[in-house]
Amino acid sequence: MKAATAQKSETHVQTTAQARRLFNRTVKSSLGISAIEFISNYQNGMYEDRDDCDIMSLLMLLPFTGYSAEYAKSNKSGK
Repeated sequence: MKAATAQKSETHVQTTAQARRLFNRTVKSSLGISAIEFISNYQNGMYEDRDDCDIMSLLMLLPFTGYSAEYAKSNKSGK
């Protein structure tokens, strides 16, 4: 029997700015809109009746971006 070798695990931590850029790219590739538009649409109930994997995936990523409801509202006009 061979002895198990320990593998070094690496963790990459993103800055808030990096997480937001990644989220924005992901939203654009999935829905064709900006992250701010997505957040505003969600807040306005546009996705309530959709059982869509893309929407659910994006919503699960949202907390990692540091975006808040106030941020989305304050930047709505500056798309």
